[in-house]
Amino acid sequence: MKNPIADPAHHAISPKEAKEIVAAAGRWYHRFEIIPGVVTPGSYIPNFLLDKMELPNDLSGHRVLDLGASDGFFSLMMRHRGAQVVSVDCQSKHQRGFGAMERISGAGFDYRHVNIYDITPAAFGTFDIVLFFGVLYHLPEMLKALSIVRNICSDRMFIETQCAVEFSPGESAARYHREKTLNNDATNFWTPNPRCLRDMLHDAAFDIDRSETWGDRYFDACRISNELPRLGKMHLAYAVTGKD
Repeated sequence: MKNPIADPAHHAISPKEAKEIVAAAGRWYHRFEIIPGVVTPGSYIPNFLLDKMELPNDLSGHRVLDLGASDGFFSLMMRHRGAQVVSVDCQSKHQRGFGAMERISGAGFDYRHVNIYDITPAAFGTFDIVLFFGVLYHLPEMLKALSIVRNICSDRMFIETQCAVEFSPGESAARYHREKTLNNDATNFWTPNPRCLRDMLHDAAFDIDRSETWGDRYFDACRISNELPRLGKMHLAYAVTGKD
């Protein structure tokens, strides 16, 4: 059976018009095929991370959160697999290629233009799968972000980030990047080494199923833990306690 989202016959937009929309959208980061024959001009090819997740082709009935959705590659791929997708980014969909992808694909998304620190279970609900790719090192408070993700994740979380490689393997450490000293980008704050990220994930109540490092990038496939001491540590860190 053809996926109607991937079937060009499903769309009123012709490939020629789709290519014009892609060009008009300006800067793209993700390079991917939105519909057959229409490829975005991004510098980053994210398909390999889709393979690393090892998710089933059918995600019907699953709720997926795409944190840092950017141009929408992962949101679209999860939608192709039948998932209910919520896409989040600190920029509006029209500041990135997401709006163009949405228009071309014909797939409407629940897109939230919010800061990760403002995400709550009350406003978002919970998700079977959370994708947390290329975001952590852009955040000034890494552990707080991981705690927020844990609060809205009901099963699995996949994280990929730039990591520090200059520390010894047995040392749990992170490098802070002043001003634009990392990639000439003022939105970069911290690069944890793999041991540091594993330690933070542990205390944020995630168990790691699989890990992989290549160059200065690190990937974890995680599942939530319900161990009370670990949940309690994050409660002590971020909950309001005591009385006035």
